[in-house]
Amino acid sequence: MHVTFQRARQHSRGRLLTGAALNFVGATLLLSHATASVLAAQRVDADAMTTGSLPSASSNVPMELRIEVTGPGREGIKLAGRLSQSGGLITKPVAWKLIRTLGDGSHGGQPVFSDARPVADIPLVPGNYRIEAQYGTVSVVKPVVLVKGQHLGLTFVFNVGGLRTLSTLGNEPLPGRARAVHRVYAINGISAGQLIATSDLQGALLRLGAGKYRLESEIEPGNTVTHTDVTIKPGILTTLNLDHEAGIAVVDAAHGVQWSVNSTDHTWHASGSGADVLTLAPGRYVYTSGDNSRTVFIEAGRRTKVRASD
Repeated sequence: MHVTFQRARQHSRGRLLTGAALNFVGATLLLSHATASVLAAQRVDADAMTTGSLPSASSNVPMELRIEVTGPGREGIKLAGRLSQSGGLITKPVAWKLIRTLGDGSHGGQPVFSDARPVADIPLVPGNYRIEAQYGTVSVVKPVVLVKGQHLGLTFVFNVGGLRTLSTLGNEPLPGRARAVHRVYAINGISAGQLIATSDLQGALLRLGAGKYRLESEIEPGNTVTHTDVTIKPGILTTLNLDHEAGIAVVDAAHGVQWSVNSTDHTWHASGSGADVLTLAPGRYVYTSGDNSRTVFIEAGRRTKVRASD
């Protein structure tokens, strides 16, 4: 079975929903092209799971500095992080890199340490260094000077919250081999308009810097896309369910038989061979197999068998 797609943005109608919160006031979301609900907002534990995401540009992150006087040969730097100013230390891995530099330490240099761990305590010789750290989509670059007889402790306040994403179809699980691709775009800040994170795992937890984001859900194979805006707060986990108003097209074709499906406005196209299931936005489509073509109407919440002839 092989299917190829030409993507086009097609949305379902929106509704006004009120999000429920466990310990916080639920936010009311007005959705222009989607149905999304806030399922829960709760404290993010420092040891909450994390998933891969795309890093954003480096940002200014608050830092706590401690200076300990020590003997010669015992100099070093200890690195740690917090989710929020009032939160405990992060207990999941933070990506740390330490570079020995010359001059102001902003560029170049020799890497002396690179690892992912919650806390890193690195013995070092006195000199100029650049610290590069990343947790979730938040990254920081900080030059420091380690002088003789000192041990530095730096704790970065990443101001990170969590976003857990789920997608459904008519408030039901996705059909068959369908999968939802979630994309997160920044609305404000230096990364406004940029893709910040992406995941195709249901229930994936994305770690995002505090701010406003647009969450987009696209179901594949198919053409239905829905989105909503969300505000991420430091140390808070927000769970969003994005429900698609779409129909299911069951392609009834024998093994090896080629077919194609086109929207009547020619903005979306899919092709494949053999039996398949597509998740489609409501509307009219043209199904073609060999010399036979027919118009098919897809309704939200309904399964429609698609074949060359009745």
